[in-house]
Amino acid sequence: MLLATLLGLAVLPLLNGWLVTPPPGAACCSVERWFSSEPLLRVASAVLHRVGISVAPRQVVIGRDGWLYLGDDQAVSLSTHRRAGQASDIRMGTSYGEGARRWDAFLRSRGVKAFRILVAADKESVYPGHLPQWASPPAVPGVADTLLAHADADLFVDTRALLRRAAATSPSPLFYRHDTHWNTLGASHAFDALARSLSADLPDVVWPSAEERRLLGLRSRTGGDLADFLRLETWLTETEPVLAVSEKLGARVHRRYASSDQLDPARVADSRVALTFPIQTQHDRALNARRVLWLTDSFGRGMDDLMHRTFAEVVSLHWRDVHKDGGQLIRLIEEVRPEVVVVTVVERALTTPTFAGILQYPPGPDAGEAGGVSHTAELVEMSGVERHGEGFRATSGAASMIFRLPRPAAGVGGVSLHLVCADGAA
Repeated sequence: MLLATLLGLAVLPLLNGWLVTPPPGAACCSVERWFSSEPLLRVASAVLHRVGISVAPRQVVIGRDGWLYLGDDQAVSLSTHRRAGQASDIRMGTSYGEGARRWDAFLRSRGVKAFRILVAADKESVYPGHLPQWASPPAVPGVADTLLAHADADLFVDTRALLRRAAATSPSPLFYRHDTHWNTLGASHAFDALARSLSADLPDVVWPSAEERRLLGLRSRTGGDLADFLRLETWLTETEPVLAVSEKLGARVHRRYASSDQLDPARVADSRVALTFPIQTQHDRALNARRVLWLTDSFGRGMDDLMHRTFAEVVSLHWRDVHKDGGQLIRLIEEVRPEVVVVTVVERALTTPTFAGILQYPPGPDAGEAGGVSHTAELVEMSGVERHGEGFRATSGAASMIFRLPRPAAGVGGVSLHLVCADGAA
């Protein structure tokens, strides 16, 4: 043990000097500079990665042919894909359909002409053949299959089947090998499906042509969120598609909504950067002078070019933040007056409590009125409680529900919570 420790202390300065570029102004002879264990962990990860062993198996699963997949740390993604659909997924899909229709009614009452929920496919759904054999999904209908089969097909755009068909003939992969996200080529197929779905409600909108979605070529790319988890962000390289639409784009201005502060375009475009505030993007070469409210997660970044090419003004916000600060979404609808509202949600987030709480409990018809007194709280956790029809049913003598309440307005001294039992008793 002593010899191994001494050997490690002798090797660490060599690895730090060889692999790590010190930041400008860093002290030359600090302990952190020469004895950091990060380079040793990177080397160990690189060696183990080559034989199919992940140093972070909860975050990354190493598949075949160098493909990486997300582990269970994010929304129990891997295990959910390996599970067949159940009765609870049927109930959730039915409630999602009802919630989406109520959202649609609410938005149309506010002047919105079209509302769609685009389900971005997980990489496992499009490229299951690169998964390890033990992680392959079941042949029977899975969780997302069951849920979406019972949701409203007019309001949900399921991209999984069309991406599988496109992947079979595509000259280049539609997803990054070392990242959870689709690339711009995969996102272009999804955007085309969204355009076809919206065309009935927006007959006068001009959409990017097939020529603009054409693949021009490939450029080298390093890293990816899965490579980051393995500490191999600069060691794993792959290619990134370049689409013809990139040549049609003019100047895009990204601002923090309701502010004059311009944002760094590279930061806005990076799918690994979590932005927690609304972003207003204006494009001077858009095909349509329309306003869009886009509730999206990181999978929306692959469609940025096509979305901004289509619409002159896009205000984007992560869907998890719609109830932030007492109802951020309702304020945006009243202020932006969008003609289109699009939700982009990745497949693995469909069954999370956050997305379920947003979709199943839309604002009531009087939301945003009465001086902003009525707000929606976010349901974040349930224990000993299950959904039953439009309400809930306690299944335990120690049932509990945890809500995240909106920030109270000035002068408000309390919160009133009104519960009604199934038999009508308060």
